Formats: sequence, C-alpha cells, structure tokens
Amino acid sequence: MRPTLGIMITATTYGTWLRGDRRGWIDDGKLMPPSPGLEDADRERMEHPPFVFGAEQLLEVGDLMGRSLVTRLAAPIFALHVGSWHFHVVIGVQPCDVPAAVKCGKDAVRFGLRPSRPIWTAGYDKRYCFDEASLRGRIRYVERHNKRAGLPPRPWPFITPP
Repeated sequence: MRPTLGIMITATTYGTWLRGDRRGWIDDGKLMPPSPGLEDADRERMEHPPFVFGAEQLLEVGDLMGRSLVTRLAAPIFALHVGSWHFHVVIGVQPCDVPAAVKCGKDAVRFGLRPSRPIWTAGYDKRYCFDEASLRGRIRYVERHNKRAGLPPRPWPFITPP
C-alpha cells in the first residue's frame, strides 16, 4: 500500500445530518441513499434541537480546533473550513490515529465554548489521500468552502502547505 499523504476529516454538528438524510449519508464509509423513515426516527430520538454555530463563532471554532490539533498532536493542518453545521480538515501524517485527531478537535471546541448541550454528532467521515493529486484536490475542496464563506482560503496561521 502507498503511504498516506493526508486525511480529510468531515464532521457535522448535532442533529444537522441524520441517518437517512435526503442528501445521502455515510455508513461505514459507504454512501447510502435517502431514507425518510430512518431520518424521522432519528429526529424523534434527539434530546436537543440541532446545533449550529453563529457566523460570529466560525473563526473562533477553527482557531480552537486547529491550535489543539497542532499543539496536542503535532498534526500538520493543510486545510480547514468551519461552517455553521460542519467542518472539513485536511491533516498530514501525524503520530496518532484518526479517532484521536477527531476527538482532539471536537473536544477543543466543546471545552472552549462550554455549551450546556451536545455540539457534535458521534461520527465523522474520513478520506485518505495516497497521492499528490488526491491531496491537492481535497485541499482545494476545503479552501473553496472558505472562499464561498467570504474568507481567505487559509484563514488561520497554523495552516501549512503540504
């Protein structure tokens, strides 16, 4: 197997992308079709309303997440986008596993904001980049999200080129 050059991680905020969602959903790395009944059942089990970040929080959330990944895990961050209901981060190879990186980023935001309810969904999606073209494509994808939000492609100083 080729070495991993980077990993794109995507996670959503609580209640904003449920199983069965009309946009499709991921189960064990596989894209699943919409299932309105499943989505309705999940929505009924929710103990809180969906969580979304305010526009004024997005840069702070990215700063909390990125600084924690860099400081605690020595994770090189090639791209990061924080939206009102999700984030994308492309990280380089680092000494910990993906679940630890996701936990580090999510926990930093939760501890930094100290909400009285859940912020994040339990899961996340990960996409491995085994070649330069894949890595560059995922970085561009994340940077386009920032541009659409009116931000520079790399809005935080901890983002480094691969």
